[in-house]
Amino acid sequence: PEAPHPETTAVVMSTVLFLRRASSSAASSASTSARAPLASYIGYATAPTERLAAERPRHHHLLLGNRGARLVATDAPAMPPMYTSTHEILRPDTSASPPDGSVVMSVGLTPRAFDLIGDVRHVEQTFRHFVDIRGEIPEGVPLCMLHWEGFKRTASDELYHAQWANATGDRPLTLPFAAAVVAVNQAAISEAYKTIKADESGWIYKVRARPETMETARKLGLVMSEEQYLAMCDRQEEQEDAEASRSYP
Repeated sequence: PEAPHPETTAVVMSTVLFLRRASSSAASSASTSARAPLASYIGYATAPTERLAAERPRHHHLLLGNRGARLVATDAPAMPPMYTSTHEILRPDTSASPPDGSVVMSVGLTPRAFDLIGDVRHVEQTFRHFVDIRGEIPEGVPLCMLHWEGFKRTASDELYHAQWANATGDRPLTLPFAAAVVAVNQAAISEAYKTIKADESGWIYKVRARPETMETARKLGLVMSEEQYLAMCDRQEEQEDAEASRSYP
């Protein structure tokens, strides 16, 4: 057969490219329209958090509200953490959404916890001895024992200089609600001193908890928002300062 004329080939190629570009543009427009409501919703839901962050710049995490909880169903930013009255930090894992509505979260220590004990040197796991018929560890039962080293203020001299001494001890890691352990940070177990710290990578366990048990703990004041937790820490520090002042000669 006779080869097509070069000008005919150029016209055909131009037509194909035009149709491809038109199809790509239409798909992009449809995708943008589909994302717009979600982006608008996320922006509305996170606006109060951004405003509060500006008002309180020294804190990175803020109150977990109902709208924040709804974002679990989307690819939204991570939900703010929750805190326990014994200075554990609970960071919800929004990438995990169990079909029964349970909440998956990592468990670590807050900066205040490290102020109280110093550095974690060794982790002794204990939770496997206490798993119940649900596969959960009951509330208040230690997931592990943290062996720590630090310094304790012992007294003050005549010039009101604090005196410190080396101290060691054991601290249980507990939760105020029943939960199942779903993951263990092996680095935290094998290299506790290097791994366990207050930032997000310093978690020790990931657990799964039923919403009703967490709600009970929240109503009892055992699980709280950052705002509530910071207020509790302020009260504790004021009490410690008052006791330290009474120990001066």
